[in-house]
Amino acid sequence: MGGRNSRSFVEQRRERLVSILAERGRASVVELAERLEASPITIRRDLSELEERGVLMRRYGEAVLLPCDGTASTEACRQAIARAAAELVSDDELVFINTSSTALALIPHLRASGVSVVTNSVLAQNLPAPPGGTLFVTGGEIRPPRGVLSGDFALANVRRVSAATCFVGCAGISLTAGVTSTTQQEAEVNSLMVNRSDRMVLLADSSKLGIGAGFTYAPLSRVALLITDAGATDEDVSILREAGVHEVMRVGSAAR
Repeated sequence: MGGRNSRSFVEQRRERLVSILAERGRASVVELAERLEASPITIRRDLSELEERGVLMRRYGEAVLLPCDGTASTEACRQAIARAAAELVSDDELVFINTSSTALALIPHLRASGVSVVTNSVLAQNLPAPPGGTLFVTGGEIRPPRGVLSGDFALANVRRVSAATCFVGCAGISLTAGVTSTTQQEAEVNSLMVNRSDRMVLLADSSKLGIGAGFTYAPLSRVALLITDAGATDEDVSILREAGVHEVMRVGSAAR
């Protein structure tokens, strides 16, 4: 089972396709097929799927990567944020990654060697392991539909790990509530990951700003770096820094 048509292989190829477009801005179907060693029919299928996700636009036989400028789709911004986060990971580093789709998206973008990733997401099994590294899943009670692993078993395994960095997403970022999750069980695991890490990197598109979503798992003062998109205004950044966020990185064509 599996092989070249498995879901993980398909997602890896699509991640590479997006990376090529990120480098060049645009590319033809023929060029992409040659670079990825795939048939033009396969590439067109990939492009159709990525266009539906809002990552790119097809026109005149080529694909153009959409910018993440605050008006692009959530998926385009998610990939831009994930790529920026992946560049922060060093060789042989051990990192936590929570169940956020944005945080998980950084795994296929990892280029550092020998990285160990610890995550509480069942969905991570569909992602490629880091180059020369290892992907650990905490285990625990599975909470569908997002495949969140939580409960005593997950917490016990997280407590056994000390990470250099945790890359975590959230349901909302609030000046009053801090960094939040939608469920108590998820917030508990997230909080422990933060506390067992030297540095907290928060990955969140600008739609999460100003949102309080139920359960706080970290104060804003714990956020060493927030990576968001260019939809975050200068005023947003100023307010977040005054509230305790140490540094803010905005990705996208309008970011500064």
